[in-house]
Amino acid sequence: MHRRSFLAATAGASAIGLAGCTSFLEASIPGELEGVDADRQLPVPTLGDGTVPVTVYEDLGCPHCQEFQADVFPTIESDYIEPGEIQYRHRDFVVMASDSSAARANAARAVQAETRTDGDPNGRFFEYKRAVMRDDIGGADELAATAEDVGVDPSAVTTALEDDTYYPTLVADWERGDEKGVEATPTVFVDGEPVDDSQDEESIVAAIENALA
Repeated sequence: MHRRSFLAATAGASAIGLAGCTSFLEASIPGELEGVDADRQLPVPTLGDGTVPVTVYEDLGCPHCQEFQADVFPTIESDYIEPGEIQYRHRDFVVMASDSSAARANAARAVQAETRTDGDPNGRFFEYKRAVMRDDIGGADELAATAEDVGVDPSAVTTALEDDTYYPTLVADWERGDEKGVEATPTVFVDGEPVDDSQDEESIVAAIENALA
């Protein structure tokens, strides 16, 4: 049985799942992704060319991930990505924190696939991701219209949503996260180690500074 209920974890939760969007008791792959073969994968969306890897597992429909994007990511971007200190990697970890979680992730990967080049494997992924992590976005029409807002043919998103085109990429990311013990979103790994509180800016900054020292 797949448990998809939303849980804001309490202070007594485990280190990785200290707070965030998670399945009840343990992370279980959502029914939408169950049985999908992870045979077609897109490149990992990555920002920066630093030596320290910072990997963030997110559900684009998760309110805690949306807060992370709005409040924590700007500091990481300005202080560590832009100066070339870290390599920031996005991983999808869909726990159906909202009814549109899988759709948002699928749509974002459609934008990536539509706009990536040999020299830029991200395409407009991060621009679109920021846009759809607002809590008022989620329907198919809205997701397609948002693609147009970032200069992408909305039919690329519409087709991906109808065909579940990028579910294999979502499954591959979910399996990687599950193997690493991810239980909630967001979960941040700095240089391969999980940050105890992945929503706390000070904890993440301290982990990055320690890895850079």
